[in-house]
Amino acid sequence: MQSPERLVFQQSFEGLIRALGDRLDEPCAKQLRDAGIDPRGKLSVAYPLDVWVEALKLAASVLAPSETLEDGAEVVGRRFLEGYGATLIGSALLAGVRLLGPHRMLDRMTRNLRTGTNYLEARLEQTGPTRYVLTCRPVVVAGFYRGLFAAGLEMAGAKRPSVVLMRSAGDAAVYELSWSGDKATEKAAEPRS
Repeated sequence: MQSPERLVFQQSFEGLIRALGDRLDEPCAKQLRDAGIDPRGKLSVAYPLDVWVEALKLAASVLAPSETLEDGAEVVGRRFLEGYGATLIGSALLAGVRLLGPHRMLDRMTRNLRTGTNYLEARLEQTGPTRYVLTCRPVVVAGFYRGLFAAGLEMAGAKRPSVVLMRSAGDAAVYELSWSGDKATEKAAEPRS
């Protein structure tokens, strides 16, 4: 049985276009059209993964032209979350994130990530009071998720969040997510046995 085509949904592209902000000039718009998306027209419900990857690479080169693809994609990931929050689905999702706090936000990570694609899977493991290991697959540009997760933790109220790519093998990326918390927060968040 053939696996379904990997698709990235409209709201992800809306977030990416909004992340570009005033950098979305006509040359940038033309490059996006060449990649398969018209940022000035009506967006399709979903696009193939390769269109997303090309649009993400372009956004990274526009928003962080002197950075590597991974570091530029981190900038895009951070700005993406702000742009995604201005979409209908994103505004509802991020309103919930602010109320949930970082622990419960991470508990819902798999479902949250699935609102933008039909293929992304995530597995979360708490390894300390304010420390988690998150495995995502398939990941094409790991830096994008580094920025996305850091911005998400900040929006959820985490103090001084850190997102480190621990390893990347095949199509999986493993991140360590952590933040500073006060003693009461850390005690309340201790893993339950």
